[in-house]
Amino acid sequence: MNFARWEKFDKSQQLLMIGSEFLRAKAWQYKDRKKFLSALERALELTDLTLSDSKWKNSFSMLLGLREEVAKFYTAKNKGDVSLLYNAL
Repeated sequence: MNFARWEKFDKSQQLLMIGSEFLRAKAWQYKDRKKFLSALERALELTDLTLSDSKWKNSFSMLLGLREEVAKFYTAKNKGDVSLLYNAL
């Protein structure tokens, strides 16, 4: 997704799309590592787009923290249940 399109979505829509990737990751976490990582990559991509969106300037540190937690699952530093990410939203 390109940034011009992403920034047209309101904050709740952006969070819902990130959350959808977390749910997708949850569905694949214990079944298919490749699909699990693909969902996390997409979540990272959408989080990066969100970090670039000026409407989030007051929540920048929260988004960075979320991104860091996604990266921990991606790199297998966190092996817990990925649904924690969805619950964090």
